[in-house]
Amino acid sequence: MRILAIYRHYWPDATPYARLLRAILEDQVKLGRAATVFTAQPSYNDIACDKQLANEQLNGVKIRRISLLPEKKQLRFLRAVNFMVFLFRATWHVLWNRQYDLIIANTHPPVVMGAVLRLIRRLTGIPFLLHCQDIHPESLVIAGQLRNGPIERFLRRVDTKNCAAAAKVVTLSEDMNQTLQRRDGYSADNLAVINNFALDVYQPAETIPTLFNDALERPFRVFFAGNMGHFQDLPRLLKAAQELRAESNIQFLFMGTGAELKNLRRLAADLIGKTVFFESFQPVEVAFACMSRSDLGVVSLCKGVYQVAYPSKTMTYLAAGCPLLLLAEAESQLAIDVQTHKLGYVPASLTSQEIADTILTAYHMRERWAPAAREELVLRSEQLFGKSNMFKQWSDLLGKLSLDLNLPSIALPKHHSSHRKAA
Repeated sequence: MRILAIYRHYWPDATPYARLLRAILEDQVKLGRAATVFTAQPSYNDIACDKQLANEQLNGVKIRRISLLPEKKQLRFLRAVNFMVFLFRATWHVLWNRQYDLIIANTHPPVVMGAVLRLIRRLTGIPFLLHCQDIHPESLVIAGQLRNGPIERFLRRVDTKNCAAAAKVVTLSEDMNQTLQRRDGYSADNLAVINNFALDVYQPAETIPTLFNDALERPFRVFFAGNMGHFQDLPRLLKAAQELRAESNIQFLFMGTGAELKNLRRLAADLIGKTVFFESFQPVEVAFACMSRSDLGVVSLCKGVYQVAYPSKTMTYLAAGCPLLLLAEAESQLAIDVQTHKLGYVPASLTSQEIADTILTAYHMRERWAPAAREELVLRSEQLFGKSNMFKQWSDLLGKLSLDLNLPSIALPKHHSSHRKAA
């Protein structure tokens, strides 16, 4: 099987999916499948990164990178232009190189990527697999970025056609599957669930923020790492911090950036520099080291988001041995996983007072998570979300798909060489 992955951000770009995709493709190469990725030069969140080779091979995966216009995160029009250019170039690449047996793509940009894949399939006959990290347009409605109405209904019809045309649609949870199954006009007989795994840490962090340096009597750290946007509903966590302002030994640390960052700083007000701290976006290696030095790792979802997403930061916290503070509905698969497998804490309700009470309880019971217990948490999470288990599910799925589609099995030479060593 000859696989083409299309995703604008591939390693060493900073998106979590850039690392997930790298790991998945490299594992498929080890199994004898050929893999190519069509991507762009690193540009995520305006993070500076050295320009990469336009054509290279990394651990058996062929990489084809294109250059796009310089952009800034806040310039939405320019970002949209870059996405359109990227999708056009990706389509042209497939039309010019028709040797692929299967295309794999994340649903980004939302709805449009699936529509482009449908067009490619119509023009070339190459089947595609949609890897849904979230589900649109439902997620936009939940986040309040799109209203129910003609536009939402149009986007949902288009995306339903995208899903129906896919050889396989892979989601991260049964909650996400149920959301797709509720759509009119979609048989949902091509759905599969394969969750994400902890992000690879290719090398230890050379330095970490001074706030995470362990002293003899370090503070109790409640740590959030990642995008600070509408989906996360982080203001309620800051309200909990206000409730706990008298507990000077409990610190709330936020690492990352996003549309809500300015608002969060405003809400934190006079607590900034006392019990609330903000750090800029950091590489995964740094974030992972900080997770391992934190007492609670925050996974926060606004109401209803569990139906359209399952945040992969969950697995990375656990791989670092950091217990979870989950802010999501109790009926979600994520909450059930946390409670069933004792992965951390789920407040009885999502009020700021209940969140504060849960944090205070964890603080007073912090001896529960002694080093041995954190090591056991890592092992437990490996059983639930381990990479080897997820790799096997991907291999089984692609193997069955190859048979169903009557695709050829292409094996690489036993001693294929890489033009670049793994980082």
